[in-house]
Amino acid sequence: MVSRRKFVSLAGTTGAAAVAGCLGGDGDSDDDGDDGTSGETYDYGEENIWFETASGSFAVDTFQYNPAAGWFIPHSQFGVYARWAQFDYINGEFLPHLVTDWEHTDGSFVCTLAENFTWGSTGNSITAEDLALQLQIQINNGDQLGDLADNIEATGDYELTVSYADDVRQDFITYSVLDRQAAFAPSIWEDEADNESPASVEVPEPDPSGPLALTSRESNYHRYEPRNGLENYEDDAVAGDHYNWNGYDLGYRQSNNAFHSSFEAGELDGVHSLFADPQTLDRFPDSVRQFQIPGGFGMGIWPDHSNEPWSVREVRQAFYYSLDRTAIIENVGSSTKVEHPAPTGLTAASVESALGSDEPEGFNSYSLDTEKAESLLSEAGYSMSDISPTLEYPAGWSDWAVAAQAVVDQASNAGWNISGNGNSNGPGTYAANLGDGFDLAADQHTAGGSTYTIPYFALNYKLRNTLREDDSSHFAGYDKNEVEIDGKTINIDETLEALSTAPEGEREQHIRDLALVVNKDVPVFVIMEKYEQSFIDTADFDIPPEGELGSHASVFWPLWWLPQVSEKLSSASEEATEGLMKARTN
Repeated sequence: MVSRRKFVSLAGTTGAAAVAGCLGGDGDSDDDGDDGTSGETYDYGEENIWFETASGSFAVDTFQYNPAAGWFIPHSQFGVYARWAQFDYINGEFLPHLVTDWEHTDGSFVCTLAENFTWGSTGNSITAEDLALQLQIQINNGDQLGDLADNIEATGDYELTVSYADDVRQDFITYSVLDRQAAFAPSIWEDEADNESPASVEVPEPDPSGPLALTSRESNYHRYEPRNGLENYEDDAVAGDHYNWNGYDLGYRQSNNAFHSSFEAGELDGVHSLFADPQTLDRFPDSVRQFQIPGGFGMGIWPDHSNEPWSVREVRQAFYYSLDRTAIIENVGSSTKVEHPAPTGLTAASVESALGSDEPEGFNSYSLDTEKAESLLSEAGYSMSDISPTLEYPAGWSDWAVAAQAVVDQASNAGWNISGNGNSNGPGTYAANLGDGFDLAADQHTAGGSTYTIPYFALNYKLRNTLREDDSSHFAGYDKNEVEIDGKTINIDETLEALSTAPEGEREQHIRDLALVVNKDVPVFVIMEKYEQSFIDTADFDIPPEGELGSHASVFWPLWWLPQVSEKLSSASEEATEGLMKARTN
């Protein structure tokens, strides 16, 4: 049973939320811009309008479309591929889409599919066989579902059944199955069911299951338009063509500052995720609307556990005590990040429900205390000036860059001989090399996606993280299993195994033990957590006013999702198509 429970880090479509976090942040701004209403009724006729957006994680010439590869997948995927179901991050529940209904029955998770979704290349219906093929390919790629499910099969043309053992938790199955996109079309993948390296499959262009298709590759943007065949569903509330504009142009901005300038100049109609502090928001046009969506992830600093001095617990704790994380967040923008008063390894939103408090008894808060830091180092036979680490961080992610520079400044002021090195790309380009010339890497402390709102997966990610390496070792060298905390020996593998099968009333002690390992043995320094900031400029695109979007305001991502929903704008005429985002055409 242990081998079957040897969970690996989530990759692929669910991990896309982590990539999204590259530019994100939390913000509490007063949205006093255009609320999308005018009191008039619009017919929203067709116009020659393009929605201008951009990527900030990687340049246009690096975009690629194999969803198994994980990185360099542009965020147009949220318009090109249909969601199985859409996760509402405020209310913690799934909204039906391609999968319209689901239920657990006697060790089986049965999903019912809509019958009106098609593949763009053939016009064929998306069937349960297609989704079963997708799951098999993703399992070959290391997907966690392979450690949960006993069998996956199409039990009808539009019925998918995932069978699992009695001791597998139902919530693991629900979150692991539904939080996906239909991104593995049979036209590309039908012969790849047994391929053990799906990331190596060449995918020159996506075969869409959603409403958009890639239609042009230019040097500075990729273009996506409503795909052929949607006219067959013009009266369909889910699968039809809801676009009264030409499509999307997805370009590139090298940094957050470049995005900010583009919004100020009116060059962008929206972006899926962007960090903007309150001062920056004040410079945006009043028409720019912000959506705040809990991200659950954010910047951590991973030390090289495979070598001294960072393999020594006292050194790691001393570094924590040398930092003022509240001041770091204030440097970034106090309204843009979530602080963990006592790092537990859980997302901020889940700490209190799992452990009874956001600062549970017995956990270190790691408030700034240089005397304690010096005492811990002396106990371990070190002094601050003897340790000369380099912190690698992504220079273009302004929130992370500011936080990383603050870490370097604070640690240096405390006495550490530390330096920082800003990289032109994100953590995926450098973090796997941790220990090869540098000792500290800024990388996500928790992966994105709905799955990581479950304590097991958030803790497993920190303690058994293989995201930046292969599936056999922790990328930062944290290979401990038995760890002594406050006189108690905690076996990480056994406790993770127990938590993975424990009924609801028996989980808290397992969660507490693993959270104490994260807190006191410090596999990662948790610096800050985020809320996503997503933006749409309503100067040219009409959306409902704030407070009238309901669950659609708290899903990934408004600029791609709002046109796809079955609701209709209150300002739309009776003849207008569904969708909660329309180009302003009159």
